[in-house]
Amino acid sequence: MPILVMIGLVAVVWVLQRPDTTGSTSPTLPTAAPGPPESKVLTRRPPASSEEATTPLGRPPRAPAGQGGYKFVRTQPSRADVPVAYDPCRPIHYVVNAKGAPRDGGRLIREAVARVSRFTGLQFIDDGSTKESPSEEREPYQPRRYSDARWAPVLISWRDAGTYSTLEGAVAGVGGSTAVSTPNGDFVLVTGEIVLDREQLSPVSAPDRQTVRAIIQHELGHVVGLDHVTDQSQLMFSESEFNVRDFGDGDRRGLRLLGLQDCYPAM
Repeated sequence: MPILVMIGLVAVVWVLQRPDTTGSTSPTLPTAAPGPPESKVLTRRPPASSEEATTPLGRPPRAPAGQGGYKFVRTQPSRADVPVAYDPCRPIHYVVNAKGAPRDGGRLIREAVARVSRFTGLQFIDDGSTKESPSEEREPYQPRRYSDARWAPVLISWRDAGTYSTLEGAVAGVGGSTAVSTPNGDFVLVTGEIVLDREQLSPVSAPDRQTVRAIIQHELGHVVGLDHVTDQSQLMFSESEFNVRDFGDGDRRGLRLLGLQDCYPAM
């Protein structure tokens, strides 16, 4: 039976400071790390995907040769330099639970998804709204709620510390994905989850909406397989003062590699 690996949501602390008299903002992102993976035998799974193409659905652009590093959340057991990633030969479906979302939440999510798609070549499909609530024990296959022909879509939702305890303190977002073992011993990401803090990311708390989009992009970076880095010029930077509004050169190199991984038609 396939093994399910819960990679764990990466908690991201963003201290969104209110504008000073010049109107500038300065978010801070202290170091954070994903929890240890937990594995279990997967008892239910969808059939081989009818959406699986014979070649990748898209191809990432050439990444710049500028400065900046990247790091993967997880690599293949037998190949330490190969990241665990989504299958590029099928689309990644996602749904949004918009309860409590800011008015521009849908637009910001779509823009962030488009940026990740551009730099990975991975194709995303918006499956619309859902009433599913976020959960650290979320099942990757939910045939009664979603299609029985594929894995559950990536879930993006808006909560606060009172309804989702991981958002306590200055944590403004968490994100991650679930990996499943393949017949050859590799792992492939099949679904994921992002939870955004509706209070810290509201227009009142975060008037710079480019910063909010950057936070969503950062979380989507975790979903597709990027981990935190210590390079402050990158969007996946994990500490100190942070004012980057888009993926840096290192981020883009990592995203490109995530989009060039193997296809797994049996999954």
